[in-house]
Amino acid sequence: MARLTRLETGRLTIGMVSAATCFLPQLLTRFHTEHPAVEVRLMLGSREQLGRMMQDNIVDLCVMGRPPNDGSWRAEPFAMHPHVLVTSPNHRFTGAESFPVGALEAEFFIMREVGSGTREVLQEYLDTHRIQPTVIMEMPSNEAIKHAVMAGMGISLLSLHTIGLEWNNGLIAVPHLEGLPVMRRWTVVHVAGKYLSPAAEAFRYYVLEHGEAYLCATFPQDMS
Repeated sequence: MARLTRLETGRLTIGMVSAATCFLPQLLTRFHTEHPAVEVRLMLGSREQLGRMMQDNIVDLCVMGRPPNDGSWRAEPFAMHPHVLVTSPNHRFTGAESFPVGALEAEFFIMREVGSGTREVLQEYLDTHRIQPTVIMEMPSNEAIKHAVMAGMGISLLSLHTIGLEWNNGLIAVPHLEGLPVMRRWTVVHVAGKYLSPAAEAFRYYVLEHGEAYLCATFPQDMS
């Protein structure tokens, strides 16, 4: 009923990982246009931090990639989440149609902190292809990594949804390598068995019904 009726009032607190900051506020704005009486709050945190917030009832639900490792969760995928290799525009990888994955052995990597979902995706990709990375720095945010990559300090693997502005303006490059992009999924997550408020249930349905179309329209996944 919350999905089908206009909510007259309510309070909604949503948690998100940093990669979701590039699209979730816009989705929330659209949701709020349909339900202007709902008071909305956003909270940012790592995957594990958000898990604790959900268990402590600080947030109603979260938007992230994979759910936290501990706890019992209901995680519902709503859109594809591509991860791509990012380099400076004048990096040697940008001068050819594609490079073999073995070429990564000679590169310097900039990584997210341990526990980050972005870090896990990169580590799984490197492990799959038996690449031993040379890590020159770890950074706690995608924004910091983007600036370091654009400055030519190293390369990284980031969510495509975090680099749209820089890529479209030629400030960052997305070269073609074997096995890329790595495809994951965005999910909306809450504690399994938890009763969601009408406002939270309405937003959950909104994300499941509109999230994928919005991301596809905003971030075309044509890598050519």
